[in-house]
Amino acid sequence: MEIPFNEWTEDYKAFMTLSDLKWHCAKCEFSSTQPAKNFQNIRNKWYEMEKSWAHFEKRSYCEKCKRVTSHRKLVSLVRNENNSVDRTKTFNPKLKERIIKLFWWIDAFLDYKPSWRVIQVDHRIPQVRWTEKEEDYINMSDEMLKEKFMLLVIEHNLLKSRNCERCKRINERQSFLWIDYFYEWWKKYDEKLWCVGCGWFNPEKWRRKLNKKLSWK
Repeated sequence: MEIPFNEWTEDYKAFMTLSDLKWHCAKCEFSSTQPAKNFQNIRNKWYEMEKSWAHFEKRSYCEKCKRVTSHRKLVSLVRNENNSVDRTKTFNPKLKERIIKLFWWIDAFLDYKPSWRVIQVDHRIPQVRWTEKEEDYINMSDEMLKEKFMLLVIEHNLLKSRNCERCKRINERQSFLWIDYFYEWWKKYDEKLWCVGCGWFNPEKWRRKLNKKLSWK
């Protein structure tokens, strides 16, 4: 079996743990500090992961953790391109550099330019909400790219992923940085509105709208 990950990577380690096609606790059975990102990378390689209530995990009791935790499971070791909506196929280095320059290397959450930390390009709409393939990013205008992406340091990227996954799991949008405000709609997730109005989706607009609201008082 050919494995599409280098042996020294956390993606490889996570894949090997899941290769027995059994449920595994995401809290204690993976060595990575960001297992959610590893699971996402595995799905992006067209491996199908078991779904429970429309998301790629189930909540169950872990004998080792002694609590209810998120568990993950591979369905098959055979890759199938139809099992994943892979939006990273056209995400080449030149496109990444272009997007980073569009946002001036500024982290969207805290509105600052990290001097030494790695900045990442992230989709505004999280992978757990993807339903179809998009057009070629390379041919998008600057404004369209700004609508699709933002920049985050790695810790903020992980924080966003966890909150978006919880939103998908309970169908309720999560407070951004523990501030219970949405610039459109309210907490209940709406299929027609998607992520619009949530700070995890567009922290820049969320901040502007909140500041404007506060200035009226």
